[in-house]
Amino acid sequence: MIIRNAIIIMSALGMMSDTVLIGFYPQFFEMRYGSTDQVHTGMYVAAISIAVMCTLPVWVRVARRFEPMSLIGFTQCIAGLLCLSAIWAETLTQYWVLTMLMFMFKSSYLLMFPYLMRIVSSDEHSRTIALLSVVVHISGILAAASGGYILQHLGASAALVLMAAGDFGQMGITLWLNRTGRIIKVNDSKKEEAQAVQDTAVVLADDATAPAPVAPRKGFSHLTRGILTLSLIMFVFDFSAYLIRPFFSEYWIYATAHKDQTLAGLIFAIPGLAAVVALIVKHRLNEKATRRNENLSWNLLLSLVGLYLQSVPSDIAIVIGRCMYGWGLFQVAVKLEVSLFSISRKEDYAHHFSITNFFQNLGVLISSWCAGYIVSLVGHQAVFLIAAAGIALTWLANKLTLDLDHIKPAAAEPDSNINRRSEIELESGNV
Repeated sequence: MIIRNAIIIMSALGMMSDTVLIGFYPQFFEMRYGSTDQVHTGMYVAAISIAVMCTLPVWVRVARRFEPMSLIGFTQCIAGLLCLSAIWAETLTQYWVLTMLMFMFKSSYLLMFPYLMRIVSSDEHSRTIALLSVVVHISGILAAASGGYILQHLGASAALVLMAAGDFGQMGITLWLNRTGRIIKVNDSKKEEAQAVQDTAVVLADDATAPAPVAPRKGFSHLTRGILTLSLIMFVFDFSAYLIRPFFSEYWIYATAHKDQTLAGLIFAIPGLAAVVALIVKHRLNEKATRRNENLSWNLLLSLVGLYLQSVPSDIAIVIGRCMYGWGLFQVAVKLEVSLFSISRKEDYAHHFSITNFFQNLGVLISSWCAGYIVSLVGHQAVFLIAAAGIALTWLANKLTLDLDHIKPAAAEPDSNINRRSEIELESGNV
């Protein structure tokens, strides 16, 4: 499917654009504006999350009136122009205003993911999400490596040019898809899908012993409870997983005495390489081995141990810890995303995705804000230990609520939405 490949390429460009500087903001602000305040760096990364979590629901509503892919091309063009204009920002305040506006428009590219899930079959969700995750991780590797090299050899302005290039690349792909008529429209069938859901609800209500209005309302309540519970699990996990990101390259230099920024970028990108290996292994396993490999509890434990090892100021321990952390992070992230589309209904994908994305970004926001204070008050190593405790809390929250290892992927049959509503009602009974 050409449009699927196009979206994968756009995801790679978007990820590279977003993460060129994510591990190097302390160095970037010092180089460009002379700011060495660690709390400021944490607040800036947190502000990025606020911009994304507040604007994505707006883009979801706008996408109901305009085709998502056409909308993305327009917004990424504006994001690219704002990124280029930030090159001439003379003060931190000007840079903040321009880049926050940039991230507000840039966030619309996240609409690609629920859009892609709508145009592929349900039994392809797990494979597609895993592939997207690996593409994102590979892009993170390239971005982290290039980000460190560019800052060290070409300067801060060149990094902003690379960020803008990713936005314009996405714009170019959407223009090509539009001109060649390859975009699959999803808004035309909106009313038909809504009517189908209403008809299904009426049939269920007629067959039930309870009054007709009660049945659909009850189903919706359990569906919402499942989505919100999953969102809270994602919140705790993302808080823990991303707590170490803003200052990792700085920690590596501090803990190992290796001063090379490019090497720091490569070490930062090890989890991405681990994700690539995990995807290759995933495709070689049989069904029974795949279920064991995707076990949420096991992968959370792997992430926890990986975080602890990274707190040890040793080259070998940090590298081994990055590998374990990266493998577990990939498996858990894929499991959570697949669970979202298993619990949700196709016509609600974008809406429910925006809800979970809000909580994920809230977790990243709070972790970025906390990281700056933790590093300034306690030190770098404490960040890894607190993150490990958060991973343990994620395991506990999952076991006490949904227990996602026992939720099966959605079936591809037409009545799968009805089955999932019944299943999530049973699973949510323990919430």
